[in-house]
Amino acid sequence: RFWQSPLPSPPQRASVLASPAAPATMCADRSRSPAPRGGPPLSRPSFDLSGKHYIVTGGTQGLGLEIARQLKALGAAKLALMSRTKAKGEAAVAELSGDGCTACFVEANMADPASVMPAAAEAIKALGGHVDGLVNAAGTTERGNLMDTTVEMFNKQFDINTRAPFLLTQAVAKHWIDAKVRGGSIVNVSSIAAKGGAPFIMAYSASKAALNALTTNNAGELAPHGIRVNAVNMGWTLTDNENDLMVAKGGPNWLDAAEPGLPMKRIMRPVDVACTVCFLLSPASQMTTGNLYDLHPDTALGLLSLKTVDSIDR
Repeated sequence: RFWQSPLPSPPQRASVLASPAAPATMCADRSRSPAPRGGPPLSRPSFDLSGKHYIVTGGTQGLGLEIARQLKALGAAKLALMSRTKAKGEAAVAELSGDGCTACFVEANMADPASVMPAAAEAIKALGGHVDGLVNAAGTTERGNLMDTTVEMFNKQFDINTRAPFLLTQAVAKHWIDAKVRGGSIVNVSSIAAKGGAPFIMAYSASKAALNALTTNNAGELAPHGIRVNAVNMGWTLTDNENDLMVAKGGPNWLDAAEPGLPMKRIMRPVDVACTVCFLLSPASQMTTGNLYDLHPDTALGLLSLKTVDSIDR
């Protein structure tokens, strides 16, 4: 009877998974993994960015400049720094150029689309048409709650924090798609305030929430083209502008008073954010896209305080 007959053995198929006896260090031996049939290359445990070219907005001061420094340290060959301040741009170019890296300054007013769009084209041209990644690090904050935020304040924060990254992403992604270049990476510097910021930064919080929505939507649209898009939700970070603000409010010793009360006993520094950005640009994150990375220990531990203050102008 058929139900008493032994079932035929299933056909044998080649497995793409490691066998149970595979060594624990297999991830470091890429020759043991099958080559991908399409999409991005296999990830590598490396932050090496040798020979790469990047556009960094806000790259002449604060967080943007620190990101540019770390990109150079990891081997980047060319950096296009976008900012509205020529003097700071020239200083940043002088600091970053040398030791195998060439930096250039591209003047752009992030609040004005008539300035951002030609600046994007200029930055791409300055990199010789070879762009490996875009970092949207320029941002601004103006204090204001629901009742005292003006239309001008609201518009400025959306212009710089949301519309400028949109226009730059559009320009760079179009360049990659037209050139049939795959493997590009875009990182948006957002804020933990996007999840519901303190009342005194209402418009800022909304602009960063919109940026996060752009990040995930753009990631989905650009994935078939081999382009990755991620964001970093930064929290309280000790930039020069943040220090100036806090000194004015709490005196020169404000940091000594603030840090002991934090879960990890210190406020983040720009390099903490910069290293996360570099990871998202690196060969170690080839399959990472559409992610919003929370970089704020208070929030991760469920301890977000209304005392949290973001920088006025990164």
